[in-house]
Amino acid sequence: MTVGIHHLRTFLMAIDEGSISKAAARLHMAQSAVSRRLAELERHVKQPLLERSAEGVQPTVAGKMFCAKADAAVTAFDDAMRSDLHRVRALRVGYAWSAAGAYTSAILRRWQEMNPDVLVRLKRVDDPAGGLTSGLSDVAIMRTHARRRGLREELLVMEPRVAAVSVDNPLAAKGEVRLHDLTDYALVLNSFSGTTNLDLWQEGRQPVVAVEVDTIDDWQTYIAAGVGIGVTPASTAWMHPHTELRYLPIRDAPPVPVYLVWACNNQHPALRSFIQVARTVVAEVAE
Repeated sequence: MTVGIHHLRTFLMAIDEGSISKAAARLHMAQSAVSRRLAELERHVKQPLLERSAEGVQPTVAGKMFCAKADAAVTAFDDAMRSDLHRVRALRVGYAWSAAGAYTSAILRRWQEMNPDVLVRLKRVDDPAGGLTSGLSDVAIMRTHARRRGLREELLVMEPRVAAVSVDNPLAAKGEVRLHDLTDYALVLNSFSGTTNLDLWQEGRQPVVAVEVDTIDDWQTYIAAGVGIGVTPASTAWMHPHTELRYLPIRDAPPVPVYLVWACNNQHPALRSFIQVARTVVAEVAE
C-alpha cells in the first residue's frame, strides 16, 4: 500500500469537518472509501490518528501532532503544483474561536479588494495559539498574550465581555448585568481556549464552577441545558449565535484584548500587508 497526498487531504478534511460523513460529502467520495483511506493512513503510521464516536471524529494526541505535518505537506505540494510559480501561497490565519468577531468579514472583504491574487485561508483549530506554534497558521488571532519566545503580537482591539445564559434563566429578561449578578449561578468554563477565570470576581464572591469544557460547542450546550452560565467576549455572540442562549452585556467586566500574533521568522510576503489591512479596517469600523 502506498500512502499519498490524497490520504493527507482526507485526514485533514475529516478533522476540519469533525465527521467522516461530512468529509466524504466535501470530497465527493463514498463514506466507506473515506474510512478505508483513513484506516490505510493509520496502518502506515502505525498508530491511531482519530478518535471515532457516534458524535463524529476528533484527532488523538498523535493525530494533532501529525495534523501539523500533514497540513505543511499538503501546502508544500500545492505550492509546487501551481501553474503560476510566482503566485503567493495562501496566507493561513488561525484562531481557536470567533476569529476577529464582527470585523472578520470586513477584513476579508477589504483584503480581497486589495489583494485578489492572494487567498486568506481562515482555519479554526482547537489550540489557544490558533495553530501558530504547531505550524498550522502564519498569523493567529488570539485573546491572550503570546507566551513563547520568537513570537510578535499587535493589539487589534479591546473587546467587551458578555454573559451567556439559557433563554429560561431569570437573567435572560435583563438588558444587561453586572459581575455580582452572576455569582449566584454556577459557571461553565472553557478551560482550554477560553478567556474567563475566577479572577474576574473578588475573592470570596466567586461563583462555583459547574463544569469545564474544551470547545465552544460543549460550552454552549451546557449553558443551553441550564447547567450553568458563561462569560465570554462579545464576538462569541456574533460568530456563534444560538437559539437557546441569550447574551447580555456585562457593565463592569474588563474588556478582552484581541491580538494578531505571528512568528518573527515568518517570511510570508503577504503577512505585513494583512496586519495593516486588519488594523485599518478595525480603526474604520470603530469610528
